[in-house]
This record gives sequence, structure tokens and C-alpha cells, in this order.
Amino acid sequence: MKSLPIKLFIAYILFTLAVSFIGPMKYNNYDKVSVFIYIISFLICLIFGYTIANRYKIVLRKRQDISNEKISVITSKNHYKIIRFVSISIMIAFLSIFMEFIEIVIKNPSAFMITNMARNYIEVNGEHLNYSLPILFRFLTGFFRNVSIILGIYYWRNIKKRYKVILVFFLLFLILVNMIAYGTQKFIGDLIIYLVIVLSIKMLDSNNKIKLRKIIFISLFFIILAIALFSFVQAQRYEMIGITVENYGIKSGGLQYFDSNNFIFKIFGDKLGLGLAILLTGYLSSGYYGLSLCLKLPFEWTYGIGSSYFMSKLISVIFNTRNMYEKTYLNRMTEVFGRDGLRTWNTIFPWLASDFTFFGALLIFVLVGYIWQISWLEILNYRNPVSIVLFATISLGLIYVPANNQLFQGIDTYVATTFTILYWLLKHKKYNFRI
Repeated sequence: MKSLPIKLFIAYILFTLAVSFIGPMKYNNYDKVSVFIYIISFLICLIFGYTIANRYKIVLRKRQDISNEKISVITSKNHYKIIRFVSISIMIAFLSIFMEFIEIVIKNPSAFMITNMARNYIEVNGEHLNYSLPILFRFLTGFFRNVSIILGIYYWRNIKKRYKVILVFFLLFLILVNMIAYGTQKFIGDLIIYLVIVLSIKMLDSNNKIKLRKIIFISLFFIILAIALFSFVQAQRYEMIGITVENYGIKSGGLQYFDSNNFIFKIFGDKLGLGLAILLTGYLSSGYYGLSLCLKLPFEWTYGIGSSYFMSKLISVIFNTRNMYEKTYLNRMTEVFGRDGLRTWNTIFPWLASDFTFFGALLIFVLVGYIWQISWLEILNYRNPVSIVLFATISLGLIYVPANNQLFQGIDTYVATTFTILYWLLKHKKYNFRI
């Protein structure tokens, strides 16, 4: 079980890399050799950090002069505190999404019609986000939203009935607002990822002979469900704006196109097949092509803020200076090759490399692998709730490695991730008890 997360992640990365190489999407001037070498180097660095952490012996908070009864009392107090914290987080998270829901109802009640999902997505992405009070409140409460989803599900049997009801309504409003009113699919993907992680951790307490089989079965079920849902929404979205398998290359600027003879289109047809192909390539693997283009560009330092679009924009507004995004690999890729650095996936690496170089970006994942494994070990040994939140957060960020710097890209994710890391560094050992 110690190595299960890293094994699953390696399989995931190699699968997405293979998809980018063999299709159904084809790319012009794709340097597959450089990308392959770089991604293998990335995996080696992550494995190295993960392996070092396997040798890390977690310090038990139990001392020789403390009895098992005393530790049991302390553990019970900690359990009560964490349940109370989860309950408060559920209330804050629900208030945040409910405020957003009410705002949308007042401004545009038709946004909640399922048939308008594709139109909503186009309209929301075509406008500048209005920083209203509900939106600002959402930005600042992302940490509580993640705690509500992750630990709310994990401690479902322990939280009071009224908080269970509030949590259910919170999730329903999240779906209504994000998937229908905004037409975005990312939230559903995040929710499914968190759900699979939490259920997998819960199964660690079940029968050893069947728990791995259950983890794999449930994970596959939700993955297939997500693929089916995302493919349908993508098909609807692209049909609305008139994009087909045949004209995709022209609409995308000629850098990439679909192989209409690929087996996906022969099995699922052009309409649904396009939705599935967009999911497999646009979301899971096309980022490697962006990485290939960025690897051809020279380094220009972005002073430590170019790896986050939010931070680069914030600093430019506060100090009335040039937006550091203009110097990033992503923006320069747009200027040189014509591939949009913001509207396309380009992996996490050009974002990090803008601050740390491509070599430095690899070294960062030694530390990521180290912390990821420590949090997993604390889950295996103590079911540490703080480590559960951090592990789920890092896992989400790693799943988005083929896409972008997800955890530090937007305001709410930046704040939530930063707070999660700081809270873990300060508090995680407090919950490492074992009798």
C-alpha cells in the first residue's frame, strides 16, 4: 500500500503521454523525443522524493511516560475538534455557494436550464468575471470548501444529521452553479477525484483480501462515469459552436487536427466520438504538445511570480508594473507558434519553468514526491485528517500535471492550496497518535 499512489500515477502519466503520441489528435512539429525524455525525468524525480520519504520514520507523539489511556483521551479530544472543524467548514462552504446561487438566480435565472449548459460556458468564458461579494467570498473560502468535500465525506458517519443535510445541499448547489450555470466540467472532475481518494482511504480499514479490489472497482466506475458525462457535455458544446471532426484543424489554427480514421470515431461516431476525443486529447494529453513548443524557447526569468497567472496579474495591478505573464513560456509560445497559452493545456512544466527553469521545475517534484509520500504514510498509520486533506490536494494537482499549474492558477485554488500546506506544516504531527 505504501507504493500504490505512485504506481497508479506513473501508469496515468504514461497513458496520457501515449495518447498524445498515437492520437486521435495529431500535431504539427511535435518533438516527441524531447517530451518523452523530459517526462521520464519528471517521473524519476517524483519517485526519488517518494522513495526518500519511505525511509522517513514518522515521529510518534506517544512518549514512554504517557499511558495508553492518556493517549486515548487526547485522541478523542482531537477527534472531537476535527469533527467540529469539519462542521464549521460545511457551514462556511454552504454559505459561499448559496450566495453565489442567489446572485445567479437574480441576474440570470435561465442559466439553470440544462439545455443552456453549452451556451453558459461560452458566455462565461467570453466575459470578464465580475468580482462581486459572493465571488470574492468564494475565492477566500476555498480551503473550507475542500475540507467540506474531503473530510465531510470521510467523517460522514461521525458528523451530525443536520450537517449531513447541509453537506448534501452544498454539493447539489455546487453542481447547479458550476456544471449548469457556468457550464464547466472541471468541478465535477475534481469532485470525482476527491470522492475516489476518500473512499479508497476509507477502505483501508476493510478486509485486506478485498480492499484493493474494491478500490480498483470503485475507481474504475467513477472514471467511466466521468468520461461518459464529460464526453456528452463536450459533444454538446462543440456542436453548438459548429466544430466538427473535419473542420477542427482549421478552427484550431492549423497546429493540430483529428485523424478521422481513428477507431474512436468509427466506434462512437463523429458527434460523440468528438466529445470523447476532446476529453482524451484536449484535457488529458494535448498539454504535452504545448510542452514540446515551450522547450524550444529560451529562458526568461519571471521573478518568482510567473508560475501563477493569478499572482502575476495581482502583482502587476498592485505595483502598476508589467504583467509577468508576458515573459512566461506560455505567452511567448503564443507569440512565436500561435498556440494560446491560456486557452489550451500545456502541462504544469512551462509554468514552473518560467520561474525555475525546466531543470529546476523537475527538482521541485523531488520535494512534492517527498511530502506526498509522508502524507500518505500518515494516512496509513494514523488516518491523519490533516494529511488526508493535503494528500487529496496534492493528488489533484498531480492529476492536472498534463494540463497546467492547477493548484496555484486561480485565486481560490491559490489561497486554498497555500492555506492547506501551511496548516499541514503546523498541525499534521498533532494528529499522529497510535496506541
